[in-house]
Amino acid sequence: MPKRLEPDEILKQIVKLSTGRHKIYLGMAPGVGKTCKMLEEARDLKKKGIDIVIGYIENQGRSDNNTLIGYFESIPKKCFKINGKDFFELDVEAVIERRPATVIIDELAHSNIPGSLNQKRYEDVQEILKNGISVLSTLNIHHLESIAPIIEKNLGIKINETIPDWVLNQANETVLIDIPIDDLHERLKSKNIYSQDQLKHAYKNFFKRSNLFLLRDLALNVLAERVDIEVVSEKLKAKIKDRILVACKPELNSNRLIKHAGIIASITHGDLDVLCILNEKVEESITTSLRESTKEYKGNFFLIKDLKKSIADELVHFVKLNRITQVVMGHQKEKKIKELFSKTTLFDLMGKTTNLDILIVGSNEEEGFNILNKISDESTIQKQEKHNFGKLKIHIGMAPGVGKTYKMLQDARALHDQGKNVLLGVIDTHGRPETSQMMAEMPLLPQKLIQHKEKYMQEFDLEGAILAKPEYILVDELAHTNVPGSINNKRYQDVQYLLRAGINVMSTVNIQHIESLNDIVEQVTGIKVRETVPDWIISHASEIVLIDLSPEALQERLKAGKIYSLDKIEQALTHFFQKRNLIALRELSLREVAESVEHELYPKNKKGKILSLIDINSDTLRLIRKSARLASRLQSELIVMHIIKEMKKLSEEKKIAIIELEQLIVELGGDFRLVESEHIVDEIVNAEKKIKPSYVVIGEPTRDSKSIFTESITKEILKRISNPHIWIVGDFTRESND
Repeated sequence: MPKRLEPDEILKQIVKLSTGRHKIYLGMAPGVGKTCKMLEEARDLKKKGIDIVIGYIENQGRSDNNTLIGYFESIPKKCFKINGKDFFELDVEAVIERRPATVIIDELAHSNIPGSLNQKRYEDVQEILKNGISVLSTLNIHHLESIAPIIEKNLGIKINETIPDWVLNQANETVLIDIPIDDLHERLKSKNIYSQDQLKHAYKNFFKRSNLFLLRDLALNVLAERVDIEVVSEKLKAKIKDRILVACKPELNSNRLIKHAGIIASITHGDLDVLCILNEKVEESITTSLRESTKEYKGNFFLIKDLKKSIADELVHFVKLNRITQVVMGHQKEKKIKELFSKTTLFDLMGKTTNLDILIVGSNEEEGFNILNKISDESTIQKQEKHNFGKLKIHIGMAPGVGKTYKMLQDARALHDQGKNVLLGVIDTHGRPETSQMMAEMPLLPQKLIQHKEKYMQEFDLEGAILAKPEYILVDELAHTNVPGSINNKRYQDVQYLLRAGINVMSTVNIQHIESLNDIVEQVTGIKVRETVPDWIISHASEIVLIDLSPEALQERLKAGKIYSLDKIEQALTHFFQKRNLIALRELSLREVAESVEHELYPKNKKGKILSLIDINSDTLRLIRKSARLASRLQSELIVMHIIKEMKKLSEEKKIAIIELEQLIVELGGDFRLVESEHIVDEIVNAEKKIKPSYVVIGEPTRDSKSIFTESITKEILKRISNPHIWIVGDFTRESND
């Protein structure tokens, strides 16, 4: 029999049900298109019969907004007379009296005129929500209370209007309106928002390129953090956000472990925990020093004095409880048998966990490791384009149906209206009428017919596109595999040809198709994605724009038949389009775009090297992808080495596998080295001495006798290599022991 609810619980549920829903359109700066997007979506709601009105709009003379405003009833503003002048504010009482289903209220951080019902507009919104009316509103990232001090410190600009973080955190839905910096600058020019003198001043101050990169980075990461809370609440097995645990001894030398882990946490926007285990009495000054080091990197410090279980079990408990993705330890020479963190502890930890990386910090602390010093030279924050090469703009999304193709066509139409030579190369409308309408009046390249298995199939006409010589061409679905008989196997290779011909390309891709994310996507969705694009084509794009959408909104599109045909909707909702999958994919896409922004914001010459040691087995591809992501994050060179005992004994199957591996490594931006040697560990030690890598990456040891990296080999590597840091990549395919 269900538990009977207490009266106060019933009241709470009634209040929750009667409260309106709040949706916030978040942007990095004024002018990105938040209000326009809000009005477009409001118009769609009105077409569905939703009673929706305008409470307050900051139009600022934008013609596209004026047209949209005309669709709605507007609640008259409240007039205040100050020194003989009229000032207007949102009339909260009038909105509540009118009681629409939804009200549009711009500029959430706005400070109201003295004498208003509330001091701040977000307080007005809370009042309206309590009355059961839903609200659509807008917010720029620098108006968030926790972000304003960062902006003031880095940009030297005083932020006068802010809202508490809880307003954003309690919103039912938040969507990011992302835009590349060049697009925003172009929009400021074309929309005539500012006069020429104001525009020049804006470009030198708030709208300076380096400022906008920081604002965009903050907007992406703030929303990613919010989405991560949903990922954790859904108890997903896959872990998107890095959560780093330093397992340290109570000694001053542990400060270097905390510093190393702290820098990695800063680079990845991960969480940092430090667990210090006392096995004997130590001076308080030592633990105080470790605590201060942890605080410097915004970490949490934990001190365990009385162990009730083994050190390995204590670590395993902490790892599972806190969704830790990586444990950082110091290199142990094992002078004493009873060393606190011995290799026995290390292997016990790996055996009792799954999908956990172990980083053993060596003696090498290179000065160039810290890449977080912001480059002040404005010229560095620009993509270096090859002479006469076209520029690539990629619209990226978390899943099919978020609106990538539609947004790409919107951008193309804006260029077409400016008189640019725009050609629609290949567009997959998926039967969506809105997409087809957006293509109207723009030239479309005829498809090429290719004969395959006694059938003629349509494919993108690469030769025709190059001969047409447009200034811009749209090539949808970057990860698409071409029909056999085409010039190239993959569409992204067609794009390369177009760029070399000096043609600017606009394209689309979903997050699951990026090669190095293949394994994470499989963890999230349980689906192995076969069509991928190499990471380098994403990193070489001149512009990447995220098309963000909440999982709920995407599911609504799916149910309305806007993504797949009606017979496929139910299956999609119970498989790939499950809410928990979409939440994780959304966080992944936010963090991926944020990382590309940070590589431009904090550029670094590739001085560091990462040496990845691989065997050829079912785990190989995952290890290569993980190594490539590590190299990308630390902006280091990737060298992948495979050691073979006897080349002449290689089977044809293994030869083909090695060729395919080399192709993948090159696509991921790495250098592959095939070495013949009877003495595996000796060869690894020699390679480490020659290459001098910052990190040596190996996979979690296996008990398979045919594998190179068994537990005994791994122990030998740890014993003989102490200079570089050793990164052991955990296996997510195996179940951990509880």
